[in-house]
Amino acid sequence: MTTDVSRRREGFGTAGRAVLWKAWLESRGRFFAALVLLLSLVSYAVLTSPGFLARYNARFPDKPLLYSVYVWSGLFHYALQGLWVLVVFVVALGGLAREKATGVALYTLGLPVRRLHLFLIRATVAWAESIGLGLASALLIPVLSSAVGESYPLLQSLAFGAWMSVAGMAILAFGLLLSEVFEGEFTAPVVGLCTLTAVFLSYRAHILGGWNVFDVMSATGTIDPQTQLLAGSLPWTGMGACILISCGLLAAAGAVIRMRDV
Repeated sequence: MTTDVSRRREGFGTAGRAVLWKAWLESRGRFFAALVLLLSLVSYAVLTSPGFLARYNARFPDKPLLYSVYVWSGLFHYALQGLWVLVVFVVALGGLAREKATGVALYTLGLPVRRLHLFLIRATVAWAESIGLGLASALLIPVLSSAVGESYPLLQSLAFGAWMSVAGMAILAFGLLLSEVFEGEFTAPVVGLCTLTAVFLSYRAHILGGWNVFDVMSATGTIDPQTQLLAGSLPWTGMGACILISCGLLAAAGAVIRMRDV
């Protein structure tokens, strides 16, 4: 055993990079699959928009549907947001509890890194991936809009994508918590996906009412009622609440990890 502090720090740094790389390798398959799903959804929605708008406006000529309204209500407030919620939850899954259930945790536990640090590194990778998923899918909207003779402001689309991703940290933290609570390989995915789907659809069908993270993610309270583009200040209070919820869920996951370290 060495008492050289610099060597110990060097070993920790090397182990930290190894864990970071390991977290990316383990999640990259889910990340790229999620990216393909999101981009496919956006492509379908944008490329089929001319036919949908033509049918809608022919049926309701006195209330024509603007393209910007179609994008926000159909994607940022519903389909894209809902799919992003589900795939980000899946990206958040993993960790030592799942590795223990599948019998591959010995290598990770052998690294000179505490369990909490392992969790924080995995959470950081998942957070970066969720941001990438939100921005990439949002960026595709104005790019493809020109292909169908429409236009959607690039900055507006990126703002919606970034806001959805940051406010949606609460969804990511929920997935990270469940991945530490349940040790079964399929328990966390089943419980989490069923819960998120039921809650999301209940709010969108107006079965549930009141404040919810999904309306914050789509900036529902600050869009222009006519164009459904961002107008005025963003809902910073709602964002603050989402961040506090995220911190609370991450703190709960940390408490679970510390209990298992005892």
